[in-house]
Amino acid sequence: MSTPSKIRFATVRDLYAAFPTAEVDVGIESCEEPSAGFVSRLAKEGDRRAALSYCAYLLARREAVWWAARCVRQTEPADAVSLRCLQAAEEWVSEPSEARRRRALEEAAQARKSLAAAWVAQAAGWSGGNVSPDPAFYLEPPPQATAQAARGAVLITLGAIAGDRREAVETGWIEAALRCALGDLQRS
Repeated sequence: MSTPSKIRFATVRDLYAAFPTAEVDVGIESCEEPSAGFVSRLAKEGDRRAALSYCAYLLARREAVWWAARCVRQTEPADAVSLRCLQAAEEWVSEPSEARRRRALEEAAQARKSLAAAWVAQAAGWSGGNVSPDPAFYLEPPPQATAQAARGAVLITLGAIAGDRREAVETGWIEAALRCALGDLQRS
């Protein structure tokens, strides 16, 4: 008897219905294929960028931020701004309070948008609540904001990886995302 999947979107169609922007970001038409099988198939067929994009949407917000931070930490140079952004995002992951989310949002706002770590902090900051810099004006992030920011962080980081290492790194990131989607953060 197989264990029921913990993946929050059973099929590609389910995920695309929840996040209409995902189909464009992933670049693959909707289908009834199970999510885990879809990601694995894309990876095996060499369409790892689409698989990574799908993973950013597949993961819940906290897990997407954790995963993106993990990917960035493996490759991005550790300048002070990147470290502050990553620390703020990771603190929000460990304790998703409003104060920590706002801190991540503030770190992202102060960082260059070309930094992958800034997008990790942005992903945490866009996880909910008010994203307006003016507390008197309430602006809620769209549902796909965290996924798109996490995806951006991962793809920016990917651009800095040498071609001869890229396939192995992408494969490792995809495997980590799938383990996370299945609820296995410890082995990731």
